[in-house]
Amino acid sequence: DVYKRQKLSGDLSVPGLLELLGHWDGKISAESVVIEASGTADGELHAKSIAIKGRFEGRLFGGDVKLQSGASVSGEISYTTLTIESGARVDSARFRKAPNAT
Repeated sequence: DVYKRQKLSGDLSVPGLLELLGHWDGKISAESVVIEASGTADGELHAKSIAIKGRFEGRLFGGDVKLQSGASVSGEISYTTLTIESGARVDSARFRKAPNAT
């Protein structure tokens, strides 16, 4: 987990769930990623399951992507399924990929 007030950068690969409460600048690869309301990320994000409650800017490559109320996302989103809740702010190009695509 990346905690509040932490600001980290670089490439990060996690075999399971990554919960981001602080700031990450760089590339993240994980099975599942949750960017909490206090979390921010700039760069590239790759995961089968992505939930964003905080802020993300960059390129997002996901399977099941959920942008929750209060989320702020800008950049590009590549997804298999995309859910955008009321109250989420989205300024991005969105690209749906085939369910079996990697």
